[in-house]
Amino acid sequence: MKRFFAIIFVFLGLMCVMGITPNSEAKEIAVIWDTKSAMVDELMMGFFATIRQLAPDLKVTPYRERKSMEEAKRVFQECETKVDGIVFLRSSGAEFLASVTPKVPCFVGACNNPQEIGVIKNLNAPEGMVTGVTYFIPYNERFSIIRRLFPNVRSVALLVQRGHPSGPIEQAGTSAECKRLGISYKEVVASSLEELLNQTRNLGGVDLLILTNTALVMDHVTSLLTVTNPQKTPMFSYADKPVKAGAVAGIAADDSKLGSMLAESVVEVVVRNKQISQVPVKLDPKPKLTINEGMMRSLGLNFPETVLKEATLVR
Repeated sequence: MKRFFAIIFVFLGLMCVMGITPNSEAKEIAVIWDTKSAMVDELMMGFFATIRQLAPDLKVTPYRERKSMEEAKRVFQECETKVDGIVFLRSSGAEFLASVTPKVPCFVGACNNPQEIGVIKNLNAPEGMVTGVTYFIPYNERFSIIRRLFPNVRSVALLVQRGHPSGPIEQAGTSAECKRLGISYKEVVASSLEELLNQTRNLGGVDLLILTNTALVMDHVTSLLTVTNPQKTPMFSYADKPVKAGAVAGIAADDSKLGSMLAESVVEVVVRNKQISQVPVKLDPKPKLTINEGMMRSLGLNFPETVLKEATLVR
């Protein structure tokens, strides 16, 4: 009998070391996001696959595509008192979390830099109740690719949707990197498609258009081509979706990979009881480069073979 209790004691001790609470009630998290997003769809594929593998007993209740941010906020407030953690996706979700003091561990994802949004001060050691993942890529990495593809680039124009949470972040990061590299920088900041096209048409000569991760810009690449193609002006994207629509190249985090990384963070905190401060915000360590081969040839560009071998090619 003593041997039996000794074995049980050792087993319980091992479980505690692993961060697992024996005989505990099954835990639950809520996953919330507002409106439809292809990025969120990709992220959720990776998230659910990894959650099922790492924590099959964790209950995940998704609140998909709430009609408005106001509705998403109401869901958050309802869930906060009855779940063990909340995943609030998109930059709008991160913005909301920056405005409240969460009562349970919260996680961001499918969002721009949480530090710039204001929800987390230290990405390596989050100081509050929020951690997660971000599609953010440091601007020196983005421009390293741009300069490999366009070694003679001297001027760029950034296309931005007015009022989008990612807009100011990408404006500040891009303009600062251009200043560091001695590249002339312009902006198009628009609220409508008409405004976007008119301002782009009136830019004057620039070597490269850069498409931000904002909906108005990403959703209207085909329309932008009516302006850029006659001028033979290439478009480089901060997301991969516009490359399929006609941008010549783009660099972006792998959303499915980030979803898997987000699931790992949720399990570490909610299931294994790790402190938020010990779970850094995760970035994709190897973002994917996508090149539209047909557009490259149409514009008369010849990208280095070494770059083409690293990239995913689309036509």
